[in-house]
Amino acid sequence: MPKHQPTPPGIAGLLLLVLTLTLPIQAANLSLERRISAALDSPNLSGKAVWLENGNNRFLAIYRPSETKLSLGGALILHDQGTHADWAEVIQPLRKHLAKQGWNTLALQLPVTDTRLDAAARQSLIEMASARIQSAIDYFDPQQQPNLVLVGHGLGAAMALHHLAKQPNQRINAVAAIGLSIDPSNESDPISQAIAQIETPILDLYGSRDLPAVTESAAKRRQIASSNGREGYRQEVVNGADHFFTGMQSSLQQRLHAWLKRTSAVAEEK
Repeated sequence: MPKHQPTPPGIAGLLLLVLTLTLPIQAANLSLERRISAALDSPNLSGKAVWLENGNNRFLAIYRPSETKLSLGGALILHDQGTHADWAEVIQPLRKHLAKQGWNTLALQLPVTDTRLDAAARQSLIEMASARIQSAIDYFDPQQQPNLVLVGHGLGAAMALHHLAKQPNQRINAVAAIGLSIDPSNESDPISQAIAQIETPILDLYGSRDLPAVTESAAKRRQIASSNGREGYRQEVVNGADHFFTGMQSSLQQRLHAWLKRTSAVAEEK
């Protein structure tokens, strides 16, 4: 995580818990999430707070409509662990930039924890997020918004891939996985299996100075896609970028938008 994250004071104290405690957990901390969401849902929010439902739970999403006359589609944006739906690096810049380029963006508040993640807790959050992703997909009217893409960062990228593997959805035309990691030594790793299974085009984008779990598993991710004949998979590395693309937001935005526009347009024509 960045040492000096420019986030509102009210949220900073809550997120400090996410970064400092170390005991393993098996479930999300709904109380913490509610406090984060309440802090985000303020007059200073750049965008519209939308409260979606999955089952008996309500969760926050931030909607920002396209700023161009012709919409390219809807972009669902999923944040990393320890962050939130309006995080000042990657998430907020992307949802603003994509809106300027013609995308209707919807950034989801995902389940959070107040501890660091072990493998079991990580998978628990990934499973929980699937219903939220489906609710976000359903938020867009298929008649008015037929072209949808998923953009995930870190754990959010894993959540996006897992959802598509478990719930194939023809409305999702592309998936951008930023800073994705897998367990290269575990053949049953769910995200590895998702890469092998998903036919939707995937952009696996990471920085050369990304987290070790990301850079050290890059070759394995590429090998899984290749050995399973996933022709729509593309892996790119941004030289000099860290996990949060600190000081390199424009490089991330340009690469991502170019790929999304090209790939989703091709998928829509098929």
